[in-house]
Amino acid sequence: MVAKIHRVGEFGQIGQNRFFVKLVFGMKFFLEGLASLGDDSNWLVDSRSSLSRHESLARVTNLLGALQEHDIAPDDLIAIFSFNRVEYMETLLAATVGGIRYTPINWHSSAQELSYILSDAQPKALFVDSQLFEIAGNAIALSGYSGIVFEYGDHQLTDAIGSISYEDAILHPGVQGDLEETVFGTPMFYTSGTTGRPKGVRGSLLPPGTTLSAFALAYNARIGTPRPGVTLLDGPIYHSGQWLYAFLPMLWGSSTIIQGKFDPLETLRAIERFKITNIHLVPTQFVRILKLDPQVRSSFDLSSLVKIWHGAAPCPPVVKAEIIELFGDCVTEYYGSTELGVNTMITASEAAAKPGSIGKAVPGVEVAILNDDGEPMSAGVPGIIAARSQRSFHYHNEPDKTKSTMIGEGYFTVGDIGYLDEDGYLFISDRKIDMIISGGVNIYPAEIEAVFHKHPGVLDVAVIGIPDDEFGESVLAIVSLVDPEKATDELATELADFCRAHLSGYKVPRKIEFSGEIPRSLAGKILKAQIRAPYWINTSRKI
Repeated sequence: MVAKIHRVGEFGQIGQNRFFVKLVFGMKFFLEGLASLGDDSNWLVDSRSSLSRHESLARVTNLLGALQEHDIAPDDLIAIFSFNRVEYMETLLAATVGGIRYTPINWHSSAQELSYILSDAQPKALFVDSQLFEIAGNAIALSGYSGIVFEYGDHQLTDAIGSISYEDAILHPGVQGDLEETVFGTPMFYTSGTTGRPKGVRGSLLPPGTTLSAFALAYNARIGTPRPGVTLLDGPIYHSGQWLYAFLPMLWGSSTIIQGKFDPLETLRAIERFKITNIHLVPTQFVRILKLDPQVRSSFDLSSLVKIWHGAAPCPPVVKAEIIELFGDCVTEYYGSTELGVNTMITASEAAAKPGSIGKAVPGVEVAILNDDGEPMSAGVPGIIAARSQRSFHYHNEPDKTKSTMIGEGYFTVGDIGYLDEDGYLFISDRKIDMIISGGVNIYPAEIEAVFHKHPGVLDVAVIGIPDDEFGESVLAIVSLVDPEKATDELATELADFCRAHLSGYKVPRKIEFSGEIPRSLAGKILKAQIRAPYWINTSRKI
């Protein structure tokens, strides 16, 4: 056994120690360490099954043996096309401890989209939910994929393409030999593709040589994961935010309760029934919880909650205030991306003092506001949000796109616009890609959307640029109302006047339309490309 010392500055303070000593064992010892935490009878739970910690870890060990038998080795890639389920989490754990990279795939993907990812990523194995067998079968035919297929569920692919039943795979006698703990598998997420075809994001989670044990301990300490804890997975695990805040707690022993589909009432029931300690939610889920009858909400015991993380999309201040009133000070917001990880965090008490902020840089990350030339901007002046740390990333098979994210001295950006105040708190204005250029002036939709959200009659809003012969683009606001029956020309005028009282005149929408619902992704992001498309369909340009 070898002793190593790791700096934890990049992860955050652990207790009062600047350094900590971690004994480096093999992966078998890592799994045995999880098992030593006790045989929690509800360690992995979904609507189909409930597995104890010991049962699930035995299945993981056997799955590793099956992967070895099919010549899947450390640094090989597997892909997972499935709904949330127990087997999914076991596969993630097996890949992680086995040093195998993995790609979680959006379960909404069409056969053509799945085919593209299979061709681009070239996984050696594909894990498929039987409920998605038709799409998977078509994608395999389109792509000419010839790797191994493991199937979760009812074995509908077995006869069609010769898949291996997952339940048969975990009857394998288990992993042979042992693996170095410093070799552990990491994800390659594919971005949503709203700005083009999906891009595989490959990154190093932490400096070379750091063990999985050290990573699990330090990262969970940094984000404030309770231990012992019970995680509620209430969103798609293929999303990097859900993976970060549901799978990583599992690495240091947290039980995981898996919801197949978000339902606000079922979420509150699960929190009470399983005594959930931590959960990741997005603003859209907050809104749906708040729309429940107040008496229904108050009938549940939510006192077990220690941490609610939210991110992935801006949260309207009014919504955040109501959520903090409902759940208390356990609400913490973060800002980050699939590419750059978590850059900033802000607690409920900080948010009250700095309304609208998305927090300060987390330990080990430097956040800067830069101009187009990579030079720093003064406090309060908007610019490109950039970050740098010991973490790095690149787009799979896309070196030019990777290069385009680099700016300044070692910084990376995903194109968000914002500013830092005098105290170092970050405020986000917009994504550069969503920026409207009207008459040569840059207009950031998020700033306008934030004003609309302050109006008591507005439920949701999307601001976009539409073609304008004179100015190039003009500002359009599409508004969803709390009471749709109040959608009148008079209210549109009232909303425009409301904006005028809070914004410069050129930022006030020249047109306001009403809509029943603003389309958002499961991650809570407004689908701007989908909203913009009809307005630009008969033009020769898109901006």
